[in-house]
Amino acid sequence: MNLITDLDRKYPSIADLEAGVRARIPRFAFEYMMRGHGRYDCRERNIDALRRVDLTPEYVIEKVIPKLETPLFGRTWSAPFGVAPVGLSGLIWPRGPEIAARAATRAGLPFVLSTYATASIERIAAATDGNAWFQLYTPNVPEMRRDLLKRARTAGYEVLLVTVDVPGHTRHRVDMRNGLSVPPRFNLLTVIDMLSRPAWSFAMLRSGMPTFENLTPYLPPGTSFAEGAQFFRDISLGHISMDTLREIRDQWPGKMLVKGILAGADARRCVELGVEGVVVSNHGGRQLDAAVSAVEAIPEVRAEIGPDMVLIADGGVRCGLDVARMIALGADFVLCARAVYFGVGAIGSRGGDHAIHILLEELEEAMRQIGVTTPAELPGRLRPRATAS
Repeated sequence: MNLITDLDRKYPSIADLEAGVRARIPRFAFEYMMRGHGRYDCRERNIDALRRVDLTPEYVIEKVIPKLETPLFGRTWSAPFGVAPVGLSGLIWPRGPEIAARAATRAGLPFVLSTYATASIERIAAATDGNAWFQLYTPNVPEMRRDLLKRARTAGYEVLLVTVDVPGHTRHRVDMRNGLSVPPRFNLLTVIDMLSRPAWSFAMLRSGMPTFENLTPYLPPGTSFAEGAQFFRDISLGHISMDTLREIRDQWPGKMLVKGILAGADARRCVELGVEGVVVSNHGGRQLDAAVSAVEAIPEVRAEIGPDMVLIADGGVRCGLDVARMIALGADFVLCARAVYFGVGAIGSRGGDHAIHILLEELEEAMRQIGVTTPAELPGRLRPRATAS
């Protein structure tokens, strides 16, 4: 029997961590973390679609001792999931990416650093002992893109995720209302919001307001805060063509994944490109409110790329059972973002560890209940849902 800690009693689930972070950080920071696009239909679809994935357990079998270890890209990870990239993650809690990265490393899991993270490529590499992957938002300045890739290679990153599902800027009404726009505009209500969350405010004062550390070296000299915000918006390439992906493929010597794949046609193009894998993702519901969920897209994408190409999925994971569900559908590996950062925001320096601890225990528990020893056995327990005639 696992030892129950005080954190287990206070936060026994990811849902409890979500409630905890809501009460601990300012509303604008929480809403930034939780935001979707439009009416948030897609964000909720991610969660609902996972809930509808049924698995058939077997009990009259030999005793099951789950082994979560998962080989991927020449390494064996302690479980089949890692921490997904989050931009402006230091807004959730000061030094948020470092907290999450160190927690992932201690657990033997990969951490994916966003180009728009609030911690630099170099600092996260030093904190993760080779466990970090890099997610590239492709700038529209070729020299900047080459330099970002060079920095990641020099720092020791072996896996690159190229995000393709942000073809243009989107209107996020919550961020507009809260002042997280370009340029940012805060008012008296924002100040009151921060003062109502003293732990977050004092921690932020000690660490300093977060910045996009990977991109600040490219700011023109003398750039103001507002000008810098506009600069970051302007350098976003938007649409990523096959030619651009080929250039990145040629420039990157390590493993390369294309993130944001939902259609079989896009998956087929990735096969032609010669990348090592794809990430089936709708960006956490933050880009297109009518996008299909990863749950709905995984079977089609798997059929296009075949059994040997790596398929990673994200979107809506709120428990270890959700990880099992995605793998049962055909994913080799799963990425989780909000679930881990709920812990970071609710608890602080130990929060990432506790969120990962919950997911690991729940995944092991689910595998024991289902009656499988390894994650690779999960697809055999998927129960197709009957369709209405």
